[in-house]
Amino acid sequence: MKVTVNKIPEGSPENAVINAVNIDDNISAAVSLLENGERTLVGYKDGDKFLIKEPAVYYAEAVDEKCFVYTKDSCYELKQKLYELEAMLDFRFVRVSKSMVLNIKKIKSVKTAENARMNAALLNGEQVVISRSYVKDLKKRLGL
Repeated sequence: MKVTVNKIPEGSPENAVINAVNIDDNISAAVSLLENGERTLVGYKDGDKFLIKEPAVYYAEAVDEKCFVYTKDSCYELKQKLYELEAMLDFRFVRVSKSMVLNIKKIKSVKTAENARMNAALLNGEQVVISRSYVKDLKKRLGL
């Protein structure tokens, strides 16, 4: 895809024009990013507040009625419930179990497992299990 960026005079309204034959997931993702920017989550750890950029999140998990987000090397508690967080997150995230939402951009590899489940190896070395009822949607999102 060819991308053209034109510099405009200061004070002029900024806009973007996308010419596409079909509106696929990539185009929708680009539109979402242009319209909404990059979301920041507020996480809590050891009594301190941390600002977490959405692309840094590997996955979010509900444990004992609390919601946690995991980055490359840390874990933070959120005030939101998992379903509330899922509604906030962008195109990179997909539900993979009743208690987990996964950033598909952080998946290194996937392989089938027993009982129609899948295992995903993440870029930080962690392994997560995709429940069988969510495998079809994940495969579709990954283009498998």
